[in-house]
Amino acid sequence: MRVLIISFLLISISVCAWAQDVDPLDQMIRNLAADPAPDPDDFAQNYAKLRLIRQAGKQQFEELLAFRRADIQSGASSGASGSTSAVLSPLLPAIFGLSFETGAITRSITGNTITFKVNPVGLLCASGADAAAVARRSDEACKVFWKRAGFTASFDTSRGEKKPQLESLDALSSQFSELSVRFEVINQRTLTGQDYNRRFGTVAEFNRKAQDLVTTMAATLPPALTTDYSAKVSEAVTQVMATEGYKSANAAGKANLLRAAIDPIAPPPFPEEQAIANLQRQWVDTLGAFQKQQDAVLNAPVLTAVYSYQQPDVATAATASAIVPVGTRPPNVHTAGLVYAQGILSAKMDLTANATASWFNEVRPGMPDAFRDFRAGFQATFKLRQLNGYGVPTLTFAGLYTYLHQQPLGLGLVAFNQAQIKEKGHIGLFQGKLELPAGKNAIRIPVSFTYSNRTELIKESEVRGQIGLSFNLDQLFDFK
Repeated sequence: MRVLIISFLLISISVCAWAQDVDPLDQMIRNLAADPAPDPDDFAQNYAKLRLIRQAGKQQFEELLAFRRADIQSGASSGASGSTSAVLSPLLPAIFGLSFETGAITRSITGNTITFKVNPVGLLCASGADAAAVARRSDEACKVFWKRAGFTASFDTSRGEKKPQLESLDALSSQFSELSVRFEVINQRTLTGQDYNRRFGTVAEFNRKAQDLVTTMAATLPPALTTDYSAKVSEAVTQVMATEGYKSANAAGKANLLRAAIDPIAPPPFPEEQAIANLQRQWVDTLGAFQKQQDAVLNAPVLTAVYSYQQPDVATAATASAIVPVGTRPPNVHTAGLVYAQGILSAKMDLTANATASWFNEVRPGMPDAFRDFRAGFQATFKLRQLNGYGVPTLTFAGLYTYLHQQPLGLGLVAFNQAQIKEKGHIGLFQGKLELPAGKNAIRIPVSFTYSNRTELIKESEVRGQIGLSFNLDQLFDFK
């Protein structure tokens, strides 16, 4: 039973610290204030233990449990005119996010793309009492099946300058470029809740270390810490909860009243320095075992289905030898595919594979069929040493292969030297990308460089740089 208690304590504290920069003692008080049927005695015992543990290993605790997620899609797809991603990452923000990117991957005309990312069900769930749990992807906080679905909308704010080879094309004024839908078919990277405990809560190493920690705590903690001090805390909490001011206050007000009642209670003397050091080492060792469980979650498989609808960013210009009338837009494009990710624990590496197929929404004269292209991509993302308070930088190497089944715009267009743009064939590219985190991983700055043998409209090799700024706005929700 004691193992279960300390395991629950460690998991609860760890998840709270992972998702936000909040003192674990404050978090316990907030949880107590939000609990409709709290048990002051249980709270007091855990509070007494946590107060000592925080003093023993707070710095190591923060270093071990920094926010380390690196599987959130930063921005638009590789087919956008502004993108930093040759290969899509498997997940979107749990609630809401946005990004701004400049520099194309496979397009011939570069631009600046703003992408909005939203999970409608997650947004609705976050309007309830526990938005923080929704942001942490807790299955218990949002049990709606359709939370697996997310949407992105991309807008090209600048069509970019054209090369001479594209003199017969006009950039369109409409900024909308792409709408996509994602659905998480398989997602075992859930960091909280019963599902987490069921799949990862029985790791023998962690249970053994947790039991050792319980034994050490029993021998190290002064009896007064778990008897007299706990009784005083429990009595103070019970008295405050019985007042009319507490009953009528909101969650934040209740937490303030509890804090005001608990803070004046002086704890008993802590153990001597050597005992504290021993407890600290064992606490950190236990957290290390727990981190392996967290790594197991972050390396669990994810399979996401993706569908997108794209509008072209060009139209025919007024040229004497144009094959199609001026102002004609190419057909819109539908794309469907799968994104699969699987981590390798020992290498701190996440492997991601994409496979997509695209087709035009109509078959025009001269087109053999609606099928446009097939794309297959693969990337390896290495998690670098975490920056405490910022997140984990990542270094990604990716390759993308595209087979153009027919002319990329789906109709005859005249370009340089009166040559028709009908280059079918193969596009291969290699990308290196560095993503820098900030704000507990709520902000990521991707910088990538891409080499390709050609682009969609121009059969010439390209070396390009892309940069972006991505915001995971889940962090804006009030964690209570």
